[in-house]
Amino acid sequence: MILWGALMVVAALLVQDLLLVYFFYRRFKSYDQSPLTKEDLPTVSILVPARNEENVLPVCLKGLSGLDYPEEKLQVIVADDHSDDQTGRILNEWVGESPNRLKVEIAGKYPHLNGKANALAQMAHEASGEFLLFTDADCEVNPQWVQAMVKAFSPRAGLVVGLTSVRRVGLFGKLQGQDWWLTLGMIKVSSDLGNLLTAVGNNMLINHKAYRRVGGFEGLPFSVTEDFMMGKAMKTAGFYPVFQYSKESQLLTKSETGLVSLLEQRKRWMKGARSLPWYWQALLVFQVLFFPMVISILFYAPLLGAGLWMCKLVFQVIFVRGLAKKVDIYIPLWELFIFEVYYLVISWSTIVCYFWPSKINWKERKY
Repeated sequence: MILWGALMVVAALLVQDLLLVYFFYRRFKSYDQSPLTKEDLPTVSILVPARNEENVLPVCLKGLSGLDYPEEKLQVIVADDHSDDQTGRILNEWVGESPNRLKVEIAGKYPHLNGKANALAQMAHEASGEFLLFTDADCEVNPQWVQAMVKAFSPRAGLVVGLTSVRRVGLFGKLQGQDWWLTLGMIKVSSDLGNLLTAVGNNMLINHKAYRRVGGFEGLPFSVTEDFMMGKAMKTAGFYPVFQYSKESQLLTKSETGLVSLLEQRKRWMKGARSLPWYWQALLVFQVLFFPMVISILFYAPLLGAGLWMCKLVFQVIFVRGLAKKVDIYIPLWELFIFEVYYLVISWSTIVCYFWPSKINWKERKY
């Protein structure tokens, strides 16, 4: 009975992985609209909240300074969200270098929101662009980023998600990057099938009118994953958000430096995932249950268990390598096999962390 139950779970996961590979390779969609001339490009307001980001801000601001977009059509809004380091000074100096830059001091105006959503809601009221483009202070954008996001927009979509990659620095960072590839790959496939799972707050474009139509961030209920709630609100309002997966829409983000901070991040994401429809939650559960189920099969039928595990690894390698290749990144096989051990440890550690009776620590705030 145990063996048959384990076989059913593992088989379901293998079918899921096979479908992910199939839809990614056979049904991949690029959402580039007609080419836009310089005169046709819309006005864009970029929003970048920052809280105690003195170590990463210089890289972020350098990228924003080098954007290939008409300066007269670009507004960059930054915010110092009660930092107690040099974040405020760095932002002040950078804003003073160009008239299209604006710094906002954040107040506790929307107490029903988390800190980041509260900051974004206030920043959006200062935005003058036809589009709002969101990123984080620990991200590094490429020169084509704004144009790539704008060209992917259609009125039906309302919201465009761009590609976020983790910087490939150190083994721990590279393994986190593979975790992102898997997650974003599932989001991409679901998007191309017409149902974006979630928005990604450090790389998303929203039509300003659509943003106001859903009430802005201030109109959302409390959540530790405000990007997920915004994507949900957009879909409820009748929009069909899309995921523009391309080298031009890609930005880089930093990896977590230690196990504790990584588990805090994943605990917050898991809170957001609890709002997904039951069938998506079931698919995620299958991912986690694979390890105890395949180990059970190994106990009863070693060769069968090893073969099924190898099938899963093959599908996973094809999927992740395909995702990375789309943006000209090569991942060696040895990393992909080490990732399997990493994923086993992190996924089950996240479950323990999630149910552990402690609050989420995010940017020195507890929720």
